Amino acid sequence: MSNLAAQVILHPKLSQSLAVLATTIGRDKAYRLIQYLARLIAWSLLRRGDVEAAARWEGLKNGFATGRRVMRLFRPAEFLQSAMNLAQRPVSSLKGAGQLAHLAQIGRQLGYAGFFTSDMLVWLGQIRFLRFDKEQLARFQRLTFKCWLAGIICSLISSSSSLVKLRADSRRFALAADVARRESKEGKGPDQVAREETERRERGRTLLAQRQSILSQLIIDSCDVWIPATGLGYANVNDGVLGALGPSGGNMPPPV
Repeated sequence: MSNLAAQVILHPKLSQSLAVLATTIGRDKAYRLIQYLARLIAWSLLRRGDVEAAARWEGLKNGFATGRRVMRLFRPAEFLQSAMNLAQRPVSSLKGAGQLAHLAQIGRQLGYAGFFTSDMLVWLGQIRFLRFDKEQLARFQRLTFKCWLAGIICSLISSSSSLVKLRADSRRFALAADVARRESKEGKGPDQVAREETERRERGRTLLAQRQSILSQLIIDSCDVWIPATGLGYANVNDGVLGALGPSGGNMPPPV
């Protein structure tokens, strides 16, 4: 029994999970998963008529939502800094899709900075540190959704533009690699040919990793976008669907 416990406690997967949970972002992702699963379960129980059990899960969801707000109080500065760093990079060196992706990425950072700022004000109003009436609190909550939605839309534009640019880069790389392979047969030693082939493979793996990262962000944003859209009344998605979509996202939304 003790050997089994030791194997479980010292398992590498558990060590990896603890390493993730040791970071603020890792804890937020774990809390988000629990928050939105609780939302889904509460919705399911309420549909069955079990009001008491649904209230318990609703309380769990609200508790984790409040805890997540506390953890991200100072994140507006992080996103404003990122926006400033992006704005200082020369845009003139980029063309077409690359330029659009860069500008949209700045918009994304500003949108999330506004989201975290207004979400912080909502939390401060809820704990009565700032004196807001119900109407003011509702306005800040709506502003939170607007900033979050704007950030996601900019992120979608940036990811889509980056995907277009990456596709063009991949085509140029494939063409250049094909030409290089034909030229390598003429007057080059085997060591140089092998070295150039290794470099091309590394470049190909880098492009593939970038593509997977962009596609992953597109999927996350496509799931997340429905939550603020529903909060603003632009879409009509029930709590069950939002509870299922929530864990798949990664942009740390406020409780809805």
